[in-house]
Amino acid sequence: MKPTASQSSVRQVAFRSGLTFKQAGVTLMAALLLGLLVGALQLFVDWRAMRDETAGNMRRLLALVEGSAAEAAYQLNPELGRQLVRGLFVFDAIRDVRLSDDFGMILAQQRRSGDPGVGAERWAWLFEGVTRYRLPLYYRVPGGSTTRVGELQVELSPEVLSERFLRRITREAVFGLARSLFISALVVAIFYFMITRPLLRLARGISEVDPERPGRWSPPDLRTHADDELGLLSEHLKVLLHSSQRGLDQRDEAQRALTALNQQLEQRVIGRTAELERALGDLERQKAEIEGAFSELDRTHQCLAQANHRLLESHQYARRIQTSMLPDPAVLGDAVREIHVHWEPLHQVGGDWYWIERCGDRCLILLADCTGHGVPGAFITLVVAAVLERLLRDDRLAEPGAILQALDRDVRRRLRQQDPNSESDDGLDAAILLWDVGRRRLRFASAGGIPLLMLEPGEPVGVIRGSRGHLGYQSLSAPDRIVEHEIQVRPGATYYLMTDGITDQMGGAPRRLLGRRRVAEWLDSHAELSLEAQASGLCRMLAEYRGSEARRDDMTLIGVRPL
Repeated sequence: MKPTASQSSVRQVAFRSGLTFKQAGVTLMAALLLGLLVGALQLFVDWRAMRDETAGNMRRLLALVEGSAAEAAYQLNPELGRQLVRGLFVFDAIRDVRLSDDFGMILAQQRRSGDPGVGAERWAWLFEGVTRYRLPLYYRVPGGSTTRVGELQVELSPEVLSERFLRRITREAVFGLARSLFISALVVAIFYFMITRPLLRLARGISEVDPERPGRWSPPDLRTHADDELGLLSEHLKVLLHSSQRGLDQRDEAQRALTALNQQLEQRVIGRTAELERALGDLERQKAEIEGAFSELDRTHQCLAQANHRLLESHQYARRIQTSMLPDPAVLGDAVREIHVHWEPLHQVGGDWYWIERCGDRCLILLADCTGHGVPGAFITLVVAAVLERLLRDDRLAEPGAILQALDRDVRRRLRQQDPNSESDDGLDAAILLWDVGRRRLRFASAGGIPLLMLEPGEPVGVIRGSRGHLGYQSLSAPDRIVEHEIQVRPGATYYLMTDGITDQMGGAPRRLLGRRRVAEWLDSHAELSLEAQASGLCRMLAEYRGSEARRDDMTLIGVRPL
């Protein structure tokens, strides 16, 4: 079968509409635009570099001739001054040099004559800021004293500097334009031989396809493009035409099979209808079984709700008991200007516990973070409270370090954790702040992870960390020595104790721990607020930081502002 006239001819594409012309224009515009941008940046960099180079050269030149100029001014020697001036005029950029003594009398002066080019004079403003230099001259007279003996003034020619600069940028502009034209021509040639010409061959091959027999089409020879996108396009086109041929062959057979398929579908519909009727009967029986299961589930939910209600009542009662054991911060009275405690267990009760008391001019503040949270943590706080009561009342311990060491010993004994076979392995981290009102001194000691944060007027946030080790545990070692720190209290200072439930909060973007540093920065930025307002604001900040993350531990913050 002969191809038709429409198949045997390929529509010719005008040169200005072809890919080669478009590629040439786009490449040239991109190269020119990139060249302009790079050239403007290079122009600015060269200008800055030339200004810096000029200023640096002049500073070195003035430093080189400073001694000779000072000698000429001190001796009032015009001949030596003129020799110095003539030596400076070796540099063609220097327009005027003047050497004067300390009384204003000019010892030597010379000015370069000559008309600069019109273009250089128009661009002279580029170097106006680096053309004038004044060097005071000092001379060390016999006896060791130094006196001013005159001044050296040097003026550069901005026209000469701008002329040098214009010659440089003109040369770079010519090279840049030639480079852009060469790159454009090279890209266009590569694009034509690698893409445009093979596309034209493929287009001529497509025009020869017989619509009645598309499967007989043979693709053009694209040997050099067998492994690239053009070769892939030719292969896909061949597969498409062969698939079209198979579709034409299968069309008639599909029409014959359609009638038989309709008859089969009618029989299947009749059979499926009967199956659906049987399935509906089964669903009715399953519905009755499910309703019975839901009734049983409702009874189970009611039992769980009653058990949960009793458990919540028990926890609320335990919270009242634990809260009643906590002291009122007001017991410090007039010993402090302000004190505030924020105590917030993770559950109804928790493992954070504090104690505050005053004995004359001595005020004691203790903060403890016991093992775990919830009911187990609350039980440990009862043990710590009982031990501390005996240490303060019976043993009359008053030193922070001694109190913490005794706490470690007695908690181990109370929980029988000195026995290696004991199942219990609980303990605490604790910190003590002792405020001596008369001496205006604080004594601080800590074991574990409870630090002391200090905000003093005009000073960065200070942090005193506790001694390494933990108290009461069977598996964790106690501190070898608990260090006591003594602090002279400055007016307006604020001190904070906090458990790790405040700093170890997960949130933010990206997701990470809040950390002690962010908490300290927040407290420092809100130092003008009252302690109660600081605690409320800090809780809001923590909630915003967590977002959808849940809290993970009890939180306690004690802030105190001594008198």
